Amino acid sequence: MQTYRLKPHPTTPALEADGISVTMMRLMGGELLLRYRISQAAKVVVPRGFAHRSQEDLWRHTCLEFFLYDQNGRYREFNFAPAGDWAAYEFASYRKKTGDYVPETPPQIDFQRGPSVITATVRLPARLLDGARSASICAVIEEEGDHHSLWSIAHRRDEPDFHDPMSFAIRFGSTAPPKPKQALQHA
Repeated sequence: MQTYRLKPHPTTPALEADGISVTMMRLMGGELLLRYRISQAAKVVVPRGFAHRSQEDLWRHTCLEFFLYDQNGRYREFNFAPAGDWAAYEFASYRKKTGDYVPETPPQIDFQRGPSVITATVRLPARLLDGARSASICAVIEEEGDHHSLWSIAHRRDEPDFHDPMSFAIRFGSTAPPKPKQALQHA
């Protein structure tokens, strides 16, 4: 289990949201769990939904993102709306889509909102991680007044760019599932 702290890009500061942490862990069977926690989130806008379907343009509002890179220039992008919608894309190289990408099993998204904290838990099937050697975690946060801030664990350019391969700072070793005594049981 590892926790990552995202920071807003200097050109897109947040208004009130003051932190995003993401806990990442492999579960039994190799499934990946990502738990996004947004603090000071009272003014964060979360579109209504709960359709739990593939949807385009999620990044125009509050959207949690995860990128998987294979070290050969190819990568996959996953967008998760806290309310449950999602999108997935596959790229042959920097920003060059290969066409439609629809995972066999869609991600599972669970969302909770308190007075000042938003939590979204995403589960990705192990099969979606095949071939990944590194990853990046990002977020687009929309606050009241149509204000957007762009968050990542690593910003490597003067302008925000979640697709920058140099930003894929999380290293994956083997894609084999963890040994049972090191993994958490499903709840």
